[in-house]
Amino acid sequence: MSRGVYTLLIELEDEQTIKVKPDLGWHLLKGRYIYTGSALGRGSTSLERRLERHLKASKKIFWHIDRLLSGFGKVVKVAYAEASVKIECELNKKILSLLEAKPIKGFGSSDCRCGCIGHLLYLNPNQQYLDELLRRAYFELGLNYRELSMGLEDK
Repeated sequence: MSRGVYTLLIELEDEQTIKVKPDLGWHLLKGRYIYTGSALGRGSTSLERRLERHLKASKKIFWHIDRLLSGFGKVVKVAYAEASVKIECELNKKILSLLEAKPIKGFGSSDCRCGCIGHLLYLNPNQQYLDELLRRAYFELGLNYRELSMGLEDK
């Protein structure tokens, strides 16, 4: 079991409103999103188990991303790298700097102490070179970029 950081490319086929509290929620537009997270534990909180969990259709709702993926959101690509330290905020900021994206304020970043606006990014519909720029973000942080097929086997 390994530890690391990951990025999910998510297609939202319809608009979706996500409520976590009466005074906290988001209205998400149809389109593509990128979510960055980390998995630094062992066993059920390892990188492999976290990715498996995100790809499961049925699961207990725990994180903001669970609400999105239990609605209209569908993971279409997974990128990841092994890492022993928390680097998700740095990766999120690097991806944001390279892509034409808008962070969703407060989404997936409730425990963030690095000043991230949100760990879910809404992509410009005309975004070009997405794969190349995603690889570049990992590379610039010294991370070994890898992709996961939707069958959870390494490419």
